[in-house]
Amino acid sequence: MTALALFLALLAGREGRAEDAPRAIDKASVRNIEVTVDEENLDRFGAGVTSATLSEGVAKNLTAAYFPVHKTGDLSFSHTLKATLHPIEHTRTPVGFSFSAGNSDPRAMDFQKADVLTIACELSDKRNPAIRAQQSMEFSANALKALLGKPDAGQRIGKILIEQISTVCYGLLEELQLDASSSHTDGITVKRPGWMPQIRIEIQNEAATPAPKQTEKADSKTAPSEEPKKKLIIHNQGSPLILKLGHERL
Repeated sequence: MTALALFLALLAGREGRAEDAPRAIDKASVRNIEVTVDEENLDRFGAGVTSATLSEGVAKNLTAAYFPVHKTGDLSFSHTLKATLHPIEHTRTPVGFSFSAGNSDPRAMDFQKADVLTIACELSDKRNPAIRAQQSMEFSANALKALLGKPDAGQRIGKILIEQISTVCYGLLEELQLDASSSHTDGITVKRPGWMPQIRIEIQNEAATPAPKQTEKADSKTAPSEEPKKKLIIHNQGSPLILKLGHERL
């Protein structure tokens, strides 16, 4: 898959937006979140991969990222964060940057297809489950399938799934702006999360430049509005990489 195709995929179909929410989540009502992982489809990964193990690992990561998850001292949960692992499918490669480009021969039946695991994460209000938000992401399943049947596969597969589930749920909670546990020092907010996704891609609209004044009346009637330019930010565990997209060239 070419770099241009990757950019177009990111712009045309960004995965991981909060969606399918008949009623919006009230940020102020989120006090303490419990994490659960649906047991369906887990048996394919071996006996060592359990819902309890995955839930515990994901909760630990999200707590370290300053989200209100499994807060100590709070006896009740206000919301439930449920992760669902869909069946692995041989389909199009995941949207975004991926080293799993699939078969590069355009004449092949599996051109640019790969084994893909889709993970969904849903946050719902325990008092009213209709109040919910959801997002899903796709991951290459090559590493998971390569471990099946090997010694200590359950533990190694579990670590991979915990990181992937945490990444999806992190994106959902961040989009809902539920990170309210930052430390404050002399009026300056300093965030030092103990866990964050290895890579996270964000797309923003850049501020539009003022259009030149029209000198003719005819031009003012038909002057096209300039579309906002895109800025792609690749957040990683070091310095973020910012790519500005548009027709201008330096």
